[in-house]
Amino acid sequence: MNKLSWVVLLIIFSGLCFAQSYFYIAGTDNKLKPEIVVNATPTTSTVTWYTSIPQVHADRIANAFRIETGIDVKIVRNSTFIVRERLMSEIEKGKTEADVVTIADIGTFIELKNQGHLMKYTTPYYEYYPEEYKDPDYWAVFAAFGMCMAYDESRINTLPQHWTDLLDDRWRGRIGLEDINTAGSQYGQYYILREKLGVEFWEELLSVQNPKIYYRTEELADALLEGEIDIAGEFSIHTVYNYRVKKGTSIRGIYPEEGIPLILNPVAIINQTDHPEEAKKLLDFLLSQRGQELMQRLNYKYSIRGDVTPLDGIPTIDNLNMLQPKNAVEYGRKRSEYIPEFNSFLGGRK
Repeated sequence: MNKLSWVVLLIIFSGLCFAQSYFYIAGTDNKLKPEIVVNATPTTSTVTWYTSIPQVHADRIANAFRIETGIDVKIVRNSTFIVRERLMSEIEKGKTEADVVTIADIGTFIELKNQGHLMKYTTPYYEYYPEEYKDPDYWAVFAAFGMCMAYDESRINTLPQHWTDLLDDRWRGRIGLEDINTAGSQYGQYYILREKLGVEFWEELLSVQNPKIYYRTEELADALLEGEIDIAGEFSIHTVYNYRVKKGTSIRGIYPEEGIPLILNPVAIINQTDHPEEAKKLLDFLLSQRGQELMQRLNYKYSIRGDVTPLDGIPTIDNLNMLQPKNAVEYGRKRSEYIPEFNSFLGGRK
């Protein structure tokens, strides 16, 4: 076989490996597949991604990005407010590792922009996002998710239908919530339902109903399945989908008609980045149709893009009464007041 034939065979083999690696990462059947890591393009640069999405999902998204671009991704992952605290501390000291940030707290992105810490970049993908879900040239919503209640249908059959039903004596000591000090979702739910139902709702729920506080979503789900609690008073719709559809458990969601808090998880580039071109490419990938489809397959959260088909078996944004903060600036500003308030209603119990 001559030299030209060998070159042609090598190109064909490389292309097949690339295609196989992508479909193993994000198959068309919405099921996660084993990863095959292929160096389709030699890695010559790195970008650092601060994120609050689960590590396994961040890893797979980063791997797909690396296969496409040849850019490696260093992932710094933790709960929303732990990532936020690290980022803000680093910025205050004058140097951060972060190039790209995605955490579930829109207030942080408004604050970062107002303080001049976001890099201005006009990605072509902003045009695919509605005005209320972006700040052109600075950030757009990478993922969104709704907060509902959840229960184990094998254990109880008489359910709370409204948020205020959680104040019934029946649920005293049988409700689970997440830790507001770390979970952006719990802060979002607290803020939005405080606007909707008043501070009195939360004061009674936290000080009288004696809820149990969990530090990870998995712990909250396990508490439901093990009968430690009857109702998860803070549970995301995408987590219900994960446990009901993907894991086949008996966890089901409750969607109060008075409204579902919608939590936004934007993406932006930090202006102190040492890798601006790589950061732009990662932001482009995360907001692209392909990146959004991958996020949705892996993480089950909502894509705000209208050209991304919703997952089967999960309530869509259009079919639920979604609630958002009336004032996103105040949403961020009130964080320092409302988190201690939440903790004070617990009376030192955490």
